[in-house]
Amino acid sequence: MEPEILTKGGLLTRGIFALLIGILCFTIPIGMQAIIAYIIGIFLLIISIVTISISLSESGRVQWGVLILSIIGVIIALLMFISPFATFVALTVLIAAWAIITGLADLIIAFSLQELPFRILLGINGIFAVLFGLLIGLSPLPTEGSLVIIMLLGIYCLFFGIISLITGLLMKKGEAVITL
Repeated sequence: MEPEILTKGGLLTRGIFALLIGILCFTIPIGMQAIIAYIIGIFLLIISIVTISISLSESGRVQWGVLILSIIGVIIALLMFISPFATFVALTVLIAAWAIITGLADLIIAFSLQELPFRILLGINGIFAVLFGLLIGLSPLPTEGSLVIIMLLGIYCLFFGIISLITGLLMKKGEAVITL
């Protein structure tokens, strides 16, 4: 597995945007699938661009695994802007895969780096992400008006955002953790 770089700014940024998405999933779920798809597209685009920049700039070495996942995130985000309703159906599988991969990466980091002070939080987030991905991936594809996916996404984003913010706040300014 390629090393991953966790920075205070990156964690705080993804935490803030995840919280915003989580809140919106609960406040405007009915009939708002297109808007949710656009918002998630913006969220995914920002997170993917931040992660691309981190994977290219922090260590002077390209983090290929992170870079490839981030480029896939940008492609998915752009597809969400082109066709939000068709993308909403595909969103089930894409979010499931993304959550499972992210969760597994967090679990690997949490178990492999004993010296990380916030490794328990990463482990909890990893378990939650894998469970969320499996729940979404094994549910039937959403139909028009389905609120299940939006509600589960809201729960996941709130949890992911809170964990990311706490982890980011625990890091010192300028600190970057390069995981192996």
